[in-house]
Amino acid sequence: MLSVRSLVAVAVVLLAACGTSSPPDEGATPTSEATTTTAVSTTTAPLVWTATIAGEVTVNPAFRQGIARVDGGWVITNNNMLFRTDEDFTVVQETTPGIPPELAARGYDHMGDGDVHDGLLWVPLETPDKETGVQVTARFDPETLEPVDSFEVAQHNNAFVTVADDGLVWSADRFIDDTLVRYRVDGTTVMPEEPLQMSRTIERIQGADIGDGAIWLATDDDTNGIYRVDMDTGEVQAVGSMGRVAGEGEGIDATPLPIGLLHTLVIDENIAPAYAVHLEVTSTPER
Repeated sequence: MLSVRSLVAVAVVLLAACGTSSPPDEGATPTSEATTTTAVSTTTAPLVWTATIAGEVTVNPAFRQGIARVDGGWVITNNNMLFRTDEDFTVVQETTPGIPPELAARGYDHMGDGDVHDGLLWVPLETPDKETGVQVTARFDPETLEPVDSFEVAQHNNAFVTVADDGLVWSADRFIDDTLVRYRVDGTTVMPEEPLQMSRTIERIQGADIGDGAIWLATDDDTNGIYRVDMDTGEVQAVGSMGRVAGEGEGIDATPLPIGLLHTLVIDENIAPAYAVHLEVTSTPER
């Protein structure tokens, strides 16, 4: 039989083998084993956007400038004509000439790519003089195509105008540009805001529209390219082509429809016919 002294000795040995120790002093630094954690990354890979042609329709060759969505159809601009069409691009209302007489008398002879916002059709107008730094945007009733009012903008070119849900108006000062101008309109008073610097220069901008959280630019550059611009950062992605690169790319509308998000006009290389081209937009994480 073990003595009491022998039993105490055995207990001490067993406690030492189990690693039993006194609790750490208050405020002591924990061991590295106790504090080791695995960092979990929450960074999301940037998205790569792609626009793919989903359909093409031959349309009136006079449809050669801008396109905007209205209930039940489209509003189309020519250099000096306005059309409202049904879903199939059949004309249901036409105004010729489209430019109000008082603006035509001041030398305005070209309508660009417009937009429908807050019950008005906004249409950019230009004179042949691109060096004075003054152009005009006119507003129309989108149903009757009758003029409502107009206001001057401090731009050399005025190829397009598009309006965000918050009322911020977007355009570009030049046909070839690396900056988008922005302003607000109170009545016919224009209040400029800070321009958006883009990450690259875009050649031959013909039209633009806001949709799906971005502004989409249509061009008649070497590819009839379409570009997505991040409205916060100015980051530009080339997303695709509206096709028929021997012809001329024109305006663009961004409205989610069964046929796609983007809807553009392209003029044939022989002037006629014209085409309405619809594009689906997809995004995938950058690899």
